[in-house]
Amino acid sequence: MANGIKAKYKCTEVEMYAIGKMGIDNLKADIALFAAKKAKYTLIFVNGLYDLRTAAMGLPDEEARNGVHQILKNQLPGLVTPVRDNFNDLKGYIRDGWPDEDPQPRYEAAGLVKYNNIGTNNWENVVGLNESMIQFIADNTATLTLPGGMVGTFAQKVQDDSDAFDAVYEPYLTSRETATARAAKITANNKLYEAVMDFFKDGVEMVFRNDAEAKKRYTFSALKDIVSPPGSASLKILGKTAADVLLANKPVTIKKEGSAAITSTLGVDGIKVFDNLDPGKYTGTIEVDGVLIPFKKEVDTGVDARVTVVAP
Repeated sequence: MANGIKAKYKCTEVEMYAIGKMGIDNLKADIALFAAKKAKYTLIFVNGLYDLRTAAMGLPDEEARNGVHQILKNQLPGLVTPVRDNFNDLKGYIRDGWPDEDPQPRYEAAGLVKYNNIGTNNWENVVGLNESMIQFIADNTATLTLPGGMVGTFAQKVQDDSDAFDAVYEPYLTSRETATARAAKITANNKLYEAVMDFFKDGVEMVFRNDAEAKKRYTFSALKDIVSPPGSASLKILGKTAADVLLANKPVTIKKEGSAAITSTLGVDGIKVFDNLDPGKYTGTIEVDGVLIPFKKEVDTGVDARVTVVAP
């Protein structure tokens, strides 16, 4: 199952990519020494490792996927407006086409219930409304286009506005389904990590087994300390409600994997900055009226990590 794939690396993705590059660079410099031990060590082999790293880095991480999802979501309301306008125009054409009848049944056939249920985020009703209008127009074109009625370009406009909505809504749905994308990212990262650890093992146990200093160049923890020295990271947290009300003076707790929790309080501006953190994967909570609002964030050296926590 996609959700069952776990990261094998005990560090952030950014750290793993940096450590991987340092290690591969070291291997390239020492390729002759490695080749003397195993024939597989060639420049082609090294380039393959660089390719693994490039492939893993090229897959979007969770923040990137969430960013795409939010960008697409922000575009949807503007695409709903012409759909609503189309329905109201169609109601006028229905009244003209059947002037002596109660228009309500035909409004409903054209999608009235879906129109009324669109609301703020109920996008499936927009899809359904478009489908109902397109079908109703196709079934009743002759009556709707009687002299003085529906203009000849209206049916195509309804179709075009429907297509424009679908062009954003379909990738919006895909971006929300992150399990498969997350699994692909972790799988690629694990493949890189395993390949790096494999030649690290040869470097420590075969090539430099009698050279303590050289071993460090192929020791994951030693390279990690170079990439991410303890206390070299920071995390800025902004807490607010869905209505953009700042969560002033609320308790906030963060915890790095394998370390003790750190507790503090958001300021009157809803912000707390944790400085001098050890890089790593952090989980946290903001307490709002007795309810804990959870969040996660990877914090890396040289990056002013930021996370916005939204309470319902």
